[in-house]
Amino acid sequence: MRYVVVFPVEKDPEFRGCIFSIRGFIQGMNLPLCYYGNPILREKAQPVTTFDAELEKLGKDMIATMREEAGIGLAGPQIGKSLRIFTMEVPLDMDEDEAGIPHNLGLESPLVVVNPEIEEMGDLDEEMEEGCLSIPDVRGKVIRSFAIKLRYQDVKGEKKELELKGLAARCVQHEFDHLNGVLFIDYLSSVKKMSIKGKLKRIKQNYGK
Repeated sequence: MRYVVVFPVEKDPEFRGCIFSIRGFIQGMNLPLCYYGNPILREKAQPVTTFDAELEKLGKDMIATMREEAGIGLAGPQIGKSLRIFTMEVPLDMDEDEAGIPHNLGLESPLVVVNPEIEEMGDLDEEMEEGCLSIPDVRGKVIRSFAIKLRYQDVKGEKKELELKGLAARCVQHEFDHLNGVLFIDYLSSVKKMSIKGKLKRIKQNYGK
């Protein structure tokens, strides 16, 4: 098995510059994050029913926030919006096979995903270490499907479908969990959960609700 840290990526300024140099500029406003302990992170988000300029702006703001926080994915509940929407932006050079070939060549990025549905493809699972912008400095290994089919709507309401592998597929599953009130720490072993209890308590104390 191979292990990588995701959600967020490394926050070293030089490292971020390397990633963000391949990302197109999108004008948006940075939004405050919701952290572990905030009840909204445990709620099931509501479907998006209105596709308008306000939703487009929300998508741009979420992308701006995701980039500012050096993340590759961000879900509505993480910025206080209980809506079934998330953004993702996985650099191709972070999501390659052993031969250095991107798993998802041609994937639109950044991507705003509305009202997603996912379906596992095949029996291959992969274990990787994950983190979360809403749970700072906590990491843990999570097993997820290596390949998925994603059905969703864009910010204009048009229906889309993608087949994804590797890190992009993992990112979708991680963000999809957020929309159902599930956090990556829920998948950790009982021993690992015990080991991070202190960190989770400090997050609640330091960031409040």
